[in-house]
Amino acid sequence: MPDQGYDPGIRGVAVDGRLPDAPAPIPLPAYDLPEGPLGIPATALVAYRHAADVLGKEQPGCHIDWALIASIGRIESNHARGGYVDAAGTTLQPILGPQLNGTGPYAAIPDTDHGVLDHDPVWDRAVGPFQFIPATWRTYAADGNGDGKADPSNLFDASLAAARYLCSGGLDLANPDQLRTAIYRYNNSDAYVTTVILWAEAYRKGVAQVPDSPVPVGAPGATTSSAVPTANPGNGPRPPGTPGSSLPPVSTGGPSVTPTGLPPGSPSVTPSGGPTSGPTTGSSTPTCGASSTSASTSASATTTTPTCDSSSNNPSSGAAAEG
Repeated sequence: MPDQGYDPGIRGVAVDGRLPDAPAPIPLPAYDLPEGPLGIPATALVAYRHAADVLGKEQPGCHIDWALIASIGRIESNHARGGYVDAAGTTLQPILGPQLNGTGPYAAIPDTDHGVLDHDPVWDRAVGPFQFIPATWRTYAADGNGDGKADPSNLFDASLAAARYLCSGGLDLANPDQLRTAIYRYNNSDAYVTTVILWAEAYRKGVAQVPDSPVPVGAPGATTSSAVPTANPGNGPRPPGTPGSSLPPVSTGGPSVTPTGLPPGSPSVTPSGGPTSGPTTGSSTPTCGASSTSASTSASATTTTPTCDSSSNNPSSGAAAEG
């Protein structure tokens, strides 16, 4: 019998429902990494740093840092498509992965959330900036901005959930082998793991906070750029608990929260701890608007489409105009 919609014979499914060991790994983009400070949209940067701060208190032995979270956020969704989010950090346009109907490199995962999170009542789809499939979100859902709900389409919530997932099982990410183990668990792909590590190292060398984009960027054909430091727009969210922040503090004790919009009767969330008996998760879905990791300057892609799909899944994609 299926386990929460999964074929019990399928294990090692990525966060976005991708099966392990992609048949045609994409060449690694090491030579494409831009030099100098890389731009990250203001809200995304705050969310990544906040998630790392919370995990530093919850699980200090994990040694996760914001740059690792940022690297995954870039690859999965181009930092929520260039920071195209509202004041609370929620995406202004749904970010949805391909329909998980067993086609190509994806598992067949029948609907588990009645279409509430992924807008698909037939098959599951990966959702939000960190591309959680609904069944995995139900396990690792987090309330990163302290508004009392856990939403996979919110940068603060999804960043914290991704950090807790990477740290689950007592891993120490300061250990290179355990670091790779954690990333493989997110997406079982050699190319993906190496790409995440490369971009995390690049971010540690310096980033520039750039304004959130007024349009979703990173559409097909867009490329990355080494961003020039931009003045803080001043009206973006700040880490919960800081002076002037409109976001309340987040408890580091990991209280259970109910994932946003899940059907009545859904189980409480266990936001931290070891992997569950469900499928392992990981994601390499370049969600809406996957793009290359070229260092050239890109033009922002404007779109008013209410929803967006991605049919490709390049582990080295998700490039942002901001880098």
